[in-house]
Amino acid sequence: MLSCVPVADNLSSTEAKSTITAIIVILVLSLLSSLLSSGFTFTNAVSNPYQTFLGPIGVYTWNSLCGIFTLIAMILFPVNIEENSLSVELALTCLSIQQTHDKSVHSYGYSYWIMLLIIFLNIASIIIIYFYDHARYSKKKEQERPIENAPKDVILF
Repeated sequence: MLSCVPVADNLSSTEAKSTITAIIVILVLSLLSSLLSSGFTFTNAVSNPYQTFLGPIGVYTWNSLCGIFTLIAMILFPVNIEENSLSVELALTCLSIQQTHDKSVHSYGYSYWIMLLIIFLNIASIIIIYFYDHARYSKKKEQERPIENAPKDVILF
């Protein structure tokens, strides 16, 4: 049986509530920057990006912001839980049985660890785009130098 636990109502500390709100805002910003990065990537795939902001620099920027926001949320969440003893407070207020508290052990679910995967995927996409852009630049430079390698008697002035 699934039961709903009103977490915000059971917290007594306003500092804990404000930190949780800040974490949610940071995660929303991370999601928005990820969506912008995806939009720029799809735009670059179907068109020829001529503006710097829509090219690789835009994708680098939004992927970096998404990774930074996600990392900040991953750091703030356990710090908030440990600093304010939220798991103990919620356990004592939500359970009808009052027990003495000896020790608490925190375990984070898969939704927390997926954020680590998000960071790694942002780094991987930045690396892939960097190497692709570098290879394209090297190939472009090779195509600009065919006259240097041509024999002197073939060149007509």
